[in-house]
This record gives sequence, C-alpha cells and structure tokens, in this order.
Amino acid sequence: MQPVLAPVDPWRLEILLVSGGSRSSTERASISRDVERGLLLRLRPGAYVERTGYGCLSPEQQHVVHLRAAAATSDAPLLVSHWSAAIAHGLPVLRSRLGAVHVTVPEDDDRHRTGLVTHHFLVEDAEVVRIGDLVVTSIGRTVLDLAGGSPFEEGVMAADAALLAGVPREVLEASVELAGARRASRRIGEVVAFADPGAESAAESRLRVSLMRLGVEVPELQRPVVLRSGRRVHLDAWLRTADVGIEVDGEQKYLDAAMAPAGAGRAVIEEKRREDEVRLGVRALVRVGWVQTGNLAALRAVLAPVGVRATRPRTTLAAYCERARRSRPRRPFR
Repeated sequence: MQPVLAPVDPWRLEILLVSGGSRSSTERASISRDVERGLLLRLRPGAYVERTGYGCLSPEQQHVVHLRAAAATSDAPLLVSHWSAAIAHGLPVLRSRLGAVHVTVPEDDDRHRTGLVTHHFLVEDAEVVRIGDLVVTSIGRTVLDLAGGSPFEEGVMAADAALLAGVPREVLEASVELAGARRASRRIGEVVAFADPGAESAAESRLRVSLMRLGVEVPELQRPVVLRSGRRVHLDAWLRTADVGIEVDGEQKYLDAAMAPAGAGRAVIEEKRREDEVRLGVRALVRVGWVQTGNLAALRAVLAPVGVRATRPRTTLAAYCERARRSRPRRPFR
C-alpha cells in the first residue's frame, strides 16, 4: 500500500538559497551531492527545493515556488505581474503560460534579468499588493494586464474569476482608468464589460466567449433546476429561446478525490442520475468539454443538432455585456 503524502503548501515549501557567503563550502558540497542524487531540484541559480515535495504540487503551485525563488535570489525587489501575478491571486491561467516568471519593471529599465520575462509599464503604488513574501500587482491591475496581453478569451477567464471571487466590477473599471491608455485599450475595456461572475470555471468563460462569437443568444448562467428529490441544481448555461441546457464537463470532478470522495465510478453514476432528471426540465441538454468551448466549429457541431444557431440579427457583444452587468455570483468563491 502506497503511503499517503501530506499536502504540500507551495507558500511554505522550503527553498534552499546559495548565494555569496551564506553557505559554507561543506554545505555547498552537500547540496551538490543531493542534486546529483535526485533529492534536490535546482529552480534557478542559487535556489534549490526538495524534489519530492515539489513534485507533489500542481503546475500552478509549482509556479508559486518559482516566484518565491525568483524573488529570493533577485538583487533588486521584483514586482510580479501578468500571468505570474494571476497565479499568486488564484486566477485561472493556461498552463502553457507557466513556463516563465513575469515581472513588470519601469519603462526606462533595460537591465537583463536571468530567467524572467520583463514587461515595461508604469505601475502606481495603489496597483501593488503583497501576497506572502511577494510584491504583486493588484488583482484589478493583473486582470487589466492579462486582458491587454492575451487573446480576448484569456482576459475574460481572469476577469470572470475576479468577479466570482467578490471583486466589484467597479474595481476592475477603476483599474482601467488608473492604468491609462494602451495599444490594447479597446480589448481591455471589452473584457471588463463582458466579464460575468456567473461563469464558475475557465471552461465556462471560454464557452460564453464562443457562444458570442457564434452569434448565439445570451445564455442564462447557473440556471436553477429543481430535481424530483427537491434538491436544487444549476445548469452551467441555459439558452431560453431554444430551451437548451449546456453543461461544461471537466475530468477533475471525476478524478479529483476532493470532488469525488466516493470514487470516480460513484461520481459518474450520480452525475448520470442527475442528468436524467435535469433533462426532464429542458427541451434538450448537451455536454461540452474544454476543447469544444474554444473551438467554434466543434461547438457548432454540438449545438446544431438541438436547434441552436445564430440569431437573426446575430446577438452582439453589447448584448452579452448588458446581461453581464446585471449578473451576480451564485455563491461565494471557494
């Protein structure tokens, strides 16, 4: 029987630092031997971590450890920003973005920083917060930076999650004003206007963007449905005119022990029973995964057989923004 490993906190995982005269020659030799034996992992010059503990972390948690290592080994204070700041704030980030630590430096700073991606922007004191031992752009400024530096749907993922976490829309709007004009100012404004706290996952955010691009009617998010047992459940999205429910599926709710404590098999059975009852309350119910939420052709192929097509005239971005402004979170962010 495999031992159960205790959870590892990425904010507390010890980072061994080797810089200047902070370590004796004996300690340095011991660290080198442990690296060769596979006990320690080199994160960056002068920073090491215990390999087993680090390996127990998710990619997002590992990124937190890299942020801490970068800050600890830097000869000047770092302002963590963009995708790295999003991770520190707990906002969703595509894992393809986690390969580098992102920091913002003054516009006239051209110094090279090993292993870091630098962004040159002016940042006001009001746009900076401290998280643990890191100095990070505020959540409003972070959403703005992602909206300006990412495709529209990535910005929406971050903005939706910020609203879901309880950040008032006015905070995001104030961040736009404080940051001033940028080349991507129009996209940033559209992301903030489009953001909706009813999207409870990154996949649901992507779904809404794709529905808008298909010209489909604005969905009602987290539509309540009362089952025969009296239990209330919520559809991820409901298209009123078509009377079609959309559920966004992910593997996590079946494979994550915290979300499926009775096992994946039991979770599948319970989900199937729930679905059978939900189908009684709508004309049709479809399921989409991560791939379909971001692929217009694939999503259209799922929706067309149940009669969901672009409206005439096509539903616009403005209509989605109007609905989003009236939306409120269904439950506190966890």
